[in-house]
Amino acid sequence: MSKTDAVKAFSIRNVALADIKDVYKLLVANRPYVGLNSRYTYFLLAKDFSNTCLVAEAEGKIVAFSSGYIPHSRPDTFFNWEVVVHEDYRGNGIQRSLLLHQIKMSGATYFESTVNPSNEVSKRNLYELAILLNTHCNESLLFSEEDFENDGHEAEYLFRIGPISQASLDEVFRTIIG
Repeated sequence: MSKTDAVKAFSIRNVALADIKDVYKLLVANRPYVGLNSRYTYFLLAKDFSNTCLVAEAEGKIVAFSSGYIPHSRPDTFFNWEVVVHEDYRGNGIQRSLLLHQIKMSGATYFESTVNPSNEVSKRNLYELAILLNTHCNESLLFSEEDFENDGHEAEYLFRIGPISQASLDEVFRTIIG
C-alpha cells in the first residue's frame, strides 16, 4: 500500500489508556522532533483528558497523537500541548485533521499551541490553519530560554489562532475533512 493510500484510510479517535504503550513508542521514535515527557504524564492524559486527546490510526497502528485541554482560566480556548505524526505519514494532513477535530470537539473560539523557534514546519502549519479557518494567528514569546535556566530547552512561542467561527469550522469539515 502506498503512503497516499494509507493516509486515505486513517481514522481519528480519543486516546485510551491501552494506547499509551504505542503512543510512547511513537514519541520516542520521533525525538528530537517532539518533546518527551514521562510515561506517567501520558497515562494521566489518557485517564483525565481522553475527551481532548486524540490518536490517528492507519493500517491497524497508531500513527499520530495529539494532546491538549481547555484551560480553566480560558474556557473559550483549546490549548494543544503536543502533536506528533509518524515520519512515514507526515505531509498528508493528519496533523491538521487532528487539530481541527480537537477544535471542533472542544467548541473553542480560540486555539493555542507553543512552538520552538527552530520548528519551522509547525509554525507554518499553524499559520496555514489560521488561513484555513479564515482568522488570525498571533505569535508571542511565552517562555524564554532563561525561563528554562538555559538548560538547552529552546524558547516557547505561543501561537493564538482566532476567533474561530463555527461557520468557518463547519465549512472546513465539509470541504476538507469530509
